Amino acid sequence: MVGRICCLLVGMIWLVGAAQGKRQGVLSTMAYQQAASVESLFNKALRFNVYTFTVTAADTGRVREVQVKAYRGELLLTNFQVRVDGAVTGAEVADLDNNRFPELYVYSTSDGSGSFGRVYGWQFLPERKADITPANWRNTMPQGYMGHDSLWVEQDILCRKFPIYQPGDANAEPSGGYQMMRYKLQPAGAGFSLIAE
Repeated sequence: MVGRICCLLVGMIWLVGAAQGKRQGVLSTMAYQQAASVESLFNKALRFNVYTFTVTAADTGRVREVQVKAYRGELLLTNFQVRVDGAVTGAEVADLDNNRFPELYVYSTSDGSGSFGRVYGWQFLPERKADITPANWRNTMPQGYMGHDSLWVEQDILCRKFPIYQPGDANAEPSGGYQMMRYKLQPAGAGFSLIAE
C-alpha cells in the first residue's frame, strides 16, 4: 500500500513538472516568435564577379537603417549605413554602364497607401565608392501616377513599372493600365545619375 502511494506521488510530481516544463516551452516559443517579428530583417547577399555584398535592414519604423558591406574577395572594401524611407523591398547588383565595376541598387517602398518606390545606389570603383542618384525621380511622372512602383534591373537598364490611375479610381483599382520607365546610368560630377530615357 505504501509502495503504491509512493509511486502515485512520484507520478504526480513528474506530471506537474512535465506540465510546467511544457508551459515554459510554450512561453519561451511565444517570446521567441515575438522577438523575431520585432527583429524582422531584410537580409540579402549578392555577388558580382569577385565582389560580394550583404544588405540588411530592420523592418520597423518609417525610416529604416540599411547596413551595406562590400567585399572584393576576402577584403572588406566598405561597411556603411544609410537611412531609407519605408521598407526595403529588394537589392540587386548590376553594371549598367558596362565599365566592369559593380553597382549596388537598394529599393524601398514608402509606408502608406501610395507605396512610392525609391532607389538608392552606389558604384564601387577601384579607389572609392561613388553615389548614384536618380535624377528627377518624381518630377518626370505622368498624369495619373500614384505610386505602387515595381523596380528591377534588366541588362543595362533600371526598370520602373507602375499603374496609371484615372480620375475617381480607388487606390486598389487603377484603370489606366501600366507604364514603364527606363533609366540609363550616366556620369554626373563625382558620382553617377540614373537618367530617364
